[in-house]
Amino acid sequence: MAPTELASEEWWQEYRDVVNADPEMAQHGRDAFDENFVIGIGDDHFLLEMRDGEVRDVRAPGLDDAWSFGVVGPREAWDEFVSEIPAAHHNEVFASFYRTAVKGEEGYFDLIGNHKTIFQNFRSVQRALELMRTAHNGGEPPTVGTHRPEEPTDEPITGRYVTVDLDGVDHRIYYEAAGPEDGIPLLCQHTAGCNNQQWRHVLNDPEITDHFRVIAYDLPRHGKSVPPSSESWWTDQYDLTAERFTDTIVAIVDALELEDPVFIGSSMGGTITLELADWYPERFRALIGLEAGLVTPGFYIQWLDHPHVNANDVNSHATWGLMAPHGPEWARRETLYLYEQGANGVLKGDLHYYSMDHDYSESADEIEATQVRMYLMNGEYDYLTNPDDAREAADAIGEGATAHEMKATGHFPMSERPVLFRAYLKPVLDDIRGVRDEPVPEVFAPDDVDVDANR
Repeated sequence: MAPTELASEEWWQEYRDVVNADPEMAQHGRDAFDENFVIGIGDDHFLLEMRDGEVRDVRAPGLDDAWSFGVVGPREAWDEFVSEIPAAHHNEVFASFYRTAVKGEEGYFDLIGNHKTIFQNFRSVQRALELMRTAHNGGEPPTVGTHRPEEPTDEPITGRYVTVDLDGVDHRIYYEAAGPEDGIPLLCQHTAGCNNQQWRHVLNDPEITDHFRVIAYDLPRHGKSVPPSSESWWTDQYDLTAERFTDTIVAIVDALELEDPVFIGSSMGGTITLELADWYPERFRALIGLEAGLVTPGFYIQWLDHPHVNANDVNSHATWGLMAPHGPEWARRETLYLYEQGANGVLKGDLHYYSMDHDYSESADEIEATQVRMYLMNGEYDYLTNPDDAREAADAIGEGATAHEMKATGHFPMSERPVLFRAYLKPVLDDIRGVRDEPVPEVFAPDDVDVDANR
């Protein structure tokens, strides 16, 4: 068993053994991760000497030592970080740092030193720190939930293309659909930099497709919706705007001839529900905004598309801290894997809308949610837009908008916690259909829907 006293000499020896035996560090850190770094636990500081992805020594930093960066924070934050199931926003280093750097909150981590070096070694840094939790809780990585459950062998999903005119330019938009042709259209928007595969579990749920025609599409430049061949898109800076985003969604609705659809989206797909409610309320039956907020700053950063940084590593592994740490590992790994498929520059371009162009902090009361029902559903572990952000947005919008907290999930509920999320979603869909007598719960918890909260 691992020593229980964090950062004792015996604890660091256990940690060193865990890191040096870890297959992920062996695969991604060997012959490359040579950056010494400092861990600051309260008033105590420790230099981790790294060579070829292994911890060679842990000691107090001295005058002769050189180090590239550091992770520092109060001891209470580290105690929470290494706990078996840490509290929200203490589950990963960048989740904690965001609450410090962008939200200005106390009690979380700070990153010091060369941030460029951190992002150049993003995967190894993230893994090395996560293994502190493994070392603290017995020295063995969790294995329950790592294997995918049995899935249908003959899925009812069909994939097609539709041509959509955007500012006079034809775009081939790929979409997948399931459910009856006369079902209520449920239009599903993926997160920034990703694709419609995030919605495959919803597409495969017969309890949903019995009543809804589920349609999940890829935005232009995402997934199978390649950029238009009529344009030299490779010479342009891609920066998504709210106007372009909403125009694209409405154009897809028109191209597919959808009548009174329900729109659901997560992350940027959640925040765009505010613009849709503001600008196009008459076009939708209801709007379900997952991980939505009035304003979502701080994520349009250079390291997401930089010539000195492996953007694929950064963009994909940035998802890890946005997910609940006790969700099934296979689903979290698949969520991360989907991000490894994105083209360079696309995630950062999407985040131009998300962090630069989207801002209802002073104008939410202009949204008339009485014209289109709004459900804002945010996950407990989403450090970008947490449940308080959904409540703030619903309160600011007023009548017609409600907030719903989703316990034990994060920023990608439909893919990271597919079983739990669908249990949370179905009462909302029943409410939209008008077959639910009770109000939709303000807080969804695993016990309430008979789903295991842990692995």
